[in-house]
Amino acid sequence: MKVVVTFPIPDVAKKMISKHAVLQCWESEEGMPLSVLIDWTTDADAILTTLTCPISSEVLMHASQLKIISTVSVGVDHIDVGAAVEHGVIIGHTPGVLTDSTADLTLALMLGVGRRVAEGDALIRSGAWSDGWKPNLLLGTDLTGATVGLIGLGPIGQAVAARLSGFGCRVIAWNRTVRSVQGIEFVDCDTLLSTADIVSLHIALTPETVGMIGQQELAMMQDGAMLINTARGALVDEAALVAEIKSGRLRAGLDVYTEEPLPLASELCELPGCVLLPHVGSATARTRRAMFELALANLFAGLQGRDLPARLGAN
Repeated sequence: MKVVVTFPIPDVAKKMISKHAVLQCWESEEGMPLSVLIDWTTDADAILTTLTCPISSEVLMHASQLKIISTVSVGVDHIDVGAAVEHGVIIGHTPGVLTDSTADLTLALMLGVGRRVAEGDALIRSGAWSDGWKPNLLLGTDLTGATVGLIGLGPIGQAVAARLSGFGCRVIAWNRTVRSVQGIEFVDCDTLLSTADIVSLHIALTPETVGMIGQQELAMMQDGAMLINTARGALVDEAALVAEIKSGRLRAGLDVYTEEPLPLASELCELPGCVLLPHVGSATARTRRAMFELALANLFAGLQGRDLPARLGAN
């Protein structure tokens, strides 16, 4: 058997995989070229990958022996799932283990934007804080008592809701499937957008959700409201969001973008009223270790013909 790994991994992981199969590992931090990926996977039984390496229908068409794709991520928008199903390839992912760290970061963005943390840090570092305390310096908004609208109420959305209860927030939510969660009021999406002080996205990126927060949806939001996105950048019409932030009407806290890494020329980089992070929702040592361990468990189970601990679509 042969396993292709599309990103650098620790030596201990290489030794673990090599006990089960022939290993071919991409060692560069630069993305793996498509031509190399196709060449390597022609006779591969498994692929261990992550968000940085798209597994397209073209790749799958050439990988006739492929049995499993194990990705170190919850989202699978970098994989052509339909083509994988068509070719009989199972997909393992890493849900659950990053729920808490992503929820924590979501709250950090809400607080960071509301209390203008990045602006305050920049003020001090630039030497511009020269007059001491002032009563109107960097006035922000409170998270305590705010109405927070969650779009998507899977495990991460529910974890965010649990944290918000400690701030005395009113939590409203919209989810594609009806569910009942204590302490959360379910409303239609338009009501959520027009009511919430903070709108936070926790929904998977699918063909149906691409661009779901566009110019019309952003226009429904209240003046001064905040958009938080720790899900996927393509859920939002970025140009429309830039226009709203530039006008001063909306604020935003973003960990994900339509194009990653975010180009330095992006207007977002120049705008006050937003906090920008480089896709670090799951970036804690404990969480990344747990994600990698689950991805390896999926990989080994797939190679051995056992049920995957976390198979896409199994729940």
